[in-house]
Amino acid sequence: MRLRRVAAILLIIWSRAVAQEDSFKPRLSDAPLTNEQIAVYRAVLKDYLKGSDGVLNLANITAPIDWSDQTCFEGIAAGVIEESKSVIHRILPSFVANTKIVLVDPDTQQKIIDKNDPQNLMKKAIEGHQKVTDEQLNNAIEGAFGSALFELSEIAFDKEHRRAVVSYSFVCSELCGNGNTLVLRKVGQSWKVARRCGGWVS
Repeated sequence: MRLRRVAAILLIIWSRAVAQEDSFKPRLSDAPLTNEQIAVYRAVLKDYLKGSDGVLNLANITAPIDWSDQTCFEGIAAGVIEESKSVIHRILPSFVANTKIVLVDPDTQQKIIDKNDPQNLMKKAIEGHQKVTDEQLNNAIEGAFGSALFELSEIAFDKEHRRAVVSYSFVCSELCGNGNTLVLRKVGQSWKVARRCGGWVS
């Protein structure tokens, strides 16, 4: 009897944990990105690439916004912030048409990043006592950058839609990446990066 009771309690705890985990998963919206969202994302990419002509692997869905640095969100309604954490959007191929940006599935790309991680080569050298040449190391680093994933977050707009907050991440291996949260302001019909907060580098 006691064993059954313990099993039942454990089952309840497990099911609650699973339900709680599922409740944190963002919902994929059926609505397409608005012209305003697209304009903000284009401004973020333009700022990040700064004229670079390399290929960029962009996640084909957005991520929940990083709101860890709450100073970025002054003047943004709490409801807007909550929605930007609970809903994500699909990025359509038309967004990257005529660019060197490639849309990728983030989960699939993460597996490629893990496979191409230069750390794998270093582990072989350290743990397996295998010789690693400079050429192998350079190829591993190039492979890591070539398979890197760039991910855009949801956007939080202020009430007047004159200010927007968005975060991004660029991950090329376990110990290689960077990210930031940007505050953009609308100047005329264009969006410009006003300030950066919550940046990280690994």
